[in-house]
Amino acid sequence: MEHHLRRNLEINENIRPQALLQALSLIVNPSTSDSTLSSILKTLTLSLKNPNTNPFLSHHILRLFSLLFHHRLQLPHNLISTVREFSLLPSTSARSLADSLACLSISDINVNDESTFLSLVLRPCISVRHWLLLNASKFDIRPSVLLTVLLGFTKDPYPYIRGVALDGLAELCKCIVVEDESLIHGCYFRAVEFLFDSEDSVRCSAVRAVSACGQLIVASKQERSKRDWSDALFLQLCSMVRDMSVKVRIEVFSALGKIEIVSEYILLQTLSKKASSATKEMNFPGQYADKIFRIPASSASFAFLHGLEDEFSEVRESACRALQTLAILSADFTNEVVNFLMDVLNDDSTAVRLQALDTMHHVAMVGQLKVQQAHLHMFLGILLDSHSLIRCTARKVLKLTELPSLAMFKMCVDGLIRDFELYPQDETEVFSALFMVGQNHGKFLVSLINEVSQMVEPSSGGKLGYDNARKASYLVLATSAPVSMKQQTCSIPPRIFSYAVTLLGRITRSLAEIVDQRTLLTYLSYCSRFTFVSASEFFKVEKHLEGCDVQLIQRCEVISNYHIRRKLQLKEAESSLLDFQVEQNKEINCVNIILQAVIDIWPSLKLGLIDEVTRTLRNLKAELAMISDNNHSGELVFALLYIDALERLGHLCSHLMFSKEFYCHKWGKLDCSLGKLDRCLRDMSLCRQDYSKEITFCDVLY
Repeated sequence: MEHHLRRNLEINENIRPQALLQALSLIVNPSTSDSTLSSILKTLTLSLKNPNTNPFLSHHILRLFSLLFHHRLQLPHNLISTVREFSLLPSTSARSLADSLACLSISDINVNDESTFLSLVLRPCISVRHWLLLNASKFDIRPSVLLTVLLGFTKDPYPYIRGVALDGLAELCKCIVVEDESLIHGCYFRAVEFLFDSEDSVRCSAVRAVSACGQLIVASKQERSKRDWSDALFLQLCSMVRDMSVKVRIEVFSALGKIEIVSEYILLQTLSKKASSATKEMNFPGQYADKIFRIPASSASFAFLHGLEDEFSEVRESACRALQTLAILSADFTNEVVNFLMDVLNDDSTAVRLQALDTMHHVAMVGQLKVQQAHLHMFLGILLDSHSLIRCTARKVLKLTELPSLAMFKMCVDGLIRDFELYPQDETEVFSALFMVGQNHGKFLVSLINEVSQMVEPSSGGKLGYDNARKASYLVLATSAPVSMKQQTCSIPPRIFSYAVTLLGRITRSLAEIVDQRTLLTYLSYCSRFTFVSASEFFKVEKHLEGCDVQLIQRCEVISNYHIRRKLQLKEAESSLLDFQVEQNKEINCVNIILQAVIDIWPSLKLGLIDEVTRTLRNLKAELAMISDNNHSGELVFALLYIDALERLGHLCSHLMFSKEFYCHKWGKLDCSLGKLDRCLRDMSLCRQDYSKEITFCDVLY
């Protein structure tokens, strides 16, 4: 190989492929020794440095270097420097230059500095400029310099260069902080100009740049002007929803979904079929046409109507996805969105129907989904869809939906039962949905179960016959009925719980994330021995017992963190079944709830709010002390050690990460803190391995 390459260089004859093929086979072979690879590198480097090297040969040598970078992690720095020097030679062809840049981008050694970028980006070769602008992040360039370069190349005569320059501006605006607002305003209006470019790809890039620069402007404004600029950005993007290009329309709705602040009257205008007279006279900073630099508020008219009724399913899907974020900004707008999404559930595209359901699920998660009875038939029809993922998403929405009337509750239950009858393979998910719907509507559930109680009774021959989908569904529904554990009463016939035992395995599979089979069996057996009371009497008892819950809330007041109190309250209020499970495993459940609340502490710890973290952790320890009641069980000991370790870790982080006088700290104090943390972690390890270890609760606490 060396002989062939040197001969090519000496007499400058035609390239002999044998040498290149031999080098390729040696490089990709994992058995090739390091000494052989070093020899190959030396030969190829000398060949690349030779000014008489054939350009075709240089191209293949650079390709071999790329293979070496992929297959060998450690390469000499002088090799990478040679490639960099070769790329800076004026005689280097465009093809070889692209190959050398590819080699440099693969290597981990930082040789791609600002001067290299600037010297190459001004080359006349279009492909080189395109590659450099596309990979500008791989070079060590000051943001101000890169911003200037990108602004300049937005005026390039070639559309691909303009597009990649605008994309570069969008990426740069996401990761920099610019104190000069006029500069960002200039970038924003420069990007707005290209919303009217003749090339579709450039307009797509312009939409992304307008979105990124506009959000940077909004973030830099004070509260009074923040909404006005956010409205201006929203309207500017709305002016593009009727673009001729499908890709541009998709990009526009994607950008609209990223805006977090919009005035309610503008949002309502996007779904209105008639332009509002109040918005006709309002204008915002922007560019509606080539020579008009004020954009009217009426630009938002019909924006989402056009998106949801677009002829292309990709656009309709993008519009539904954008509404996922915007729908929670206004209650009136949310109601309008739900009305339109109900119509979208009849869309021909599976992807659009699925996205509409996902948007409704997102709205339901924040508690703003209100389904009207007129639309419930349409929504329940989606439960019979042939696509399993759509049926699954629809059931997730129903689990979080609040139904205002008994009639709607019955319709919902019937819809789930029809789903089960048509698709028996969905039994687990249908049972889970029935349990959650019943749990969320206790009064309606009691009324329905009392109506159908005769249906689930055994036949005259004594056969239970619970293979019937409807009977089995009613039994699962009854499992979520409200009961009074303290008074040992329930408002449905207690024998219903004993009938539900026959479906124990099927119900357990449906509620696997909530309760285990043993606890469920104990619960059903326990409830089957209760006293039956009328529904009115039962809810009076429940109202009387609300005063008892105040003691639990008062007990939780010692914990300053709101999220911890909220989790404890929700755990008590979830369902009778979960109340029973908590009572059965009181200590373990309380410890788990409190330890789960520690997750909320980490953001504050990362921000350096050590006082708040310390206060919360100490309140947690106080709560554990109240739970213990002189109990020295291993779970409580481990939980206390864990909280103590977090407290010590928080103090260490505050010193090491957030202190401006780091070097002034005495290392002796840090060593002492680290030693205490180490001892605490060792105790946790020992306690975890053997809960019977004699560590008293009081010793840990004090």
